[in-house]
Amino acid sequence: MGEKMTNNRIGYVVRVARDAVYIAVNDNVLKDVAIRGKFLEIQTRSGRKLVGIVTYFNLYDELYHASRGRIEMIEEYEKLIRSRNEIIVALLGTLIDENGKRYVERKIETYPTPGDKVYILSKEALKEIFGNGDIRIGCLTTEKDVSVCLNLNELATKHLAILAMTGSGKSNALGVLVARIMKEFSNSRIIIIDTHSEYIDFARKDSPLSDKAIVFCPLEKFKKVYEERGIRVKSIEIPYWLLTIEEWFSLLGLDPRATRQRRILRMALRDIKRRKFKDAKLNDPIYFTVEELHKRLSSSAGRDASAAEVLTKLEDALESEEYNFVLYPEKTKKVREEKGDVEAFLSVIKPLLFEPGLKIIALGGLSAEVQIAVVSMILRSLFRIAVESKLLGRPIPTMVAVEEAHIYAPKDYSVPSKPILERIAKEGRKFGIGLIVISQRPRELSETVLAQCGTLIALRTVNPSDQRHIQNSLEDITSALALSLPGLGTGEAVVSGRAVSIPCIVKIDYFDEVMEREYNKRLSLSGKDIDFRELWSKPLEEEVIHKIIREIIPEYPSGSETTEEAKSQKITQYL
Repeated sequence: MGEKMTNNRIGYVVRVARDAVYIAVNDNVLKDVAIRGKFLEIQTRSGRKLVGIVTYFNLYDELYHASRGRIEMIEEYEKLIRSRNEIIVALLGTLIDENGKRYVERKIETYPTPGDKVYILSKEALKEIFGNGDIRIGCLTTEKDVSVCLNLNELATKHLAILAMTGSGKSNALGVLVARIMKEFSNSRIIIIDTHSEYIDFARKDSPLSDKAIVFCPLEKFKKVYEERGIRVKSIEIPYWLLTIEEWFSLLGLDPRATRQRRILRMALRDIKRRKFKDAKLNDPIYFTVEELHKRLSSSAGRDASAAEVLTKLEDALESEEYNFVLYPEKTKKVREEKGDVEAFLSVIKPLLFEPGLKIIALGGLSAEVQIAVVSMILRSLFRIAVESKLLGRPIPTMVAVEEAHIYAPKDYSVPSKPILERIAKEGRKFGIGLIVISQRPRELSETVLAQCGTLIALRTVNPSDQRHIQNSLEDITSALALSLPGLGTGEAVVSGRAVSIPCIVKIDYFDEVMEREYNKRLSLSGKDIDFRELWSKPLEEEVIHKIIREIIPEYPSGSETTEEAKSQKITQYL
């Protein structure tokens, strides 16, 4: 015990097997070092200091081992026991002390050998190693007063993946990052593709970020709900004439196997655009009316069952409120009529992509097909603007976070948003687009996207195939660290990659406490689990029931009649 207190030495290297180093320690220090995530310093005989992280350990009963398992459990057994303790460490790099500053160089020029002395890496060294970033994400699980900070440039230009099973703290991790980035960098541009509308409370009028955050909502009925909750919200329109053919396929639910239906829609859109401009290409953003498309499909529907099916899908979409922001973009159409195509496009894109602040695209309530089309169009526009701004010599750095990324870039099949998301992952850093992908199903996420993420925040992950997918896709996640994923608690994560000095296990800060401590105001995200205990402890109000039903079933004036003419009125009212 005395040795431990005087020089912090805890044991000796007894075995080296590739990157795994086995260290023998005595019983009196076992409780201090047999902790997954603990950092140790190995002093080699060549004079180098290596840094390793404890991954697991072996405890042996030597007496039992020597007897080949034949020892009997007698009353005095505990007095005879002889133990052997081995801590297994994964090597991370070489500790450099340069001009009084310590950091870890991620290379190992010389390996340890049996007999090398091992120490606990000092808290002071850990603070220097992990505290030199821009954005604090949390603290080491083994040292609560050692902050772990991420390098913003490395985070943004090399991309970030936040992966975990549901309920492990993904939304909290993103919320902490966004809150601190917005605090430190007043002109930051962050877009969150909010698949389930979990982050809308950033834009609450009583939020400390309300002047910098705004929600863009495609569904008018949800916009009203958000406004009632005191959230800053704007309508968003994605005009149909800006969609690519693949986005049209997704919007109308034309399965890849419906090849004839797809060909009919393709031909109809191409013909409409070429009647306006002879050399027009299929995906050129040329204005046309939905009435033109409806008539073009109707002319073939009587003699072609596939054309009739496409027409039916279009009419279903025209009658559904879910598609209004695409098929009835009244504000954008008015701007176009008054000021032209350029101003119409700017009216959609400028608030989203040019203005600084936090923009939350709240897609909760939309079907997956519509979400995919919307995300595809937004990301295409973002990438095109980023390229042009870079060529003009004035990049517009933007970070885009994509929740449920496996929906928009699935591993085993194609959707319209997948190619542009993969392209941003591969090329975005050159043009100032930083990507954050968040997923609870990493095994279903495009390997191209995941492999391009230079930094990983991996929270609790139990599924073995998810663990393998994480390990195979990211370069410095060793097998030993991947073994930590099932044992992590809520809010704990393996953090690895370019934005952090060395891989580590982190307790991520709690979003509510960050807001209260750093903004002097408490704020919670909307993505928390429903509290069954609380809600089942009180009755459901009749007023709430009626409000829900009124949203589902619209009220019509007494005595009104539904005719075929009235049924089709919505289709033509805008055209």
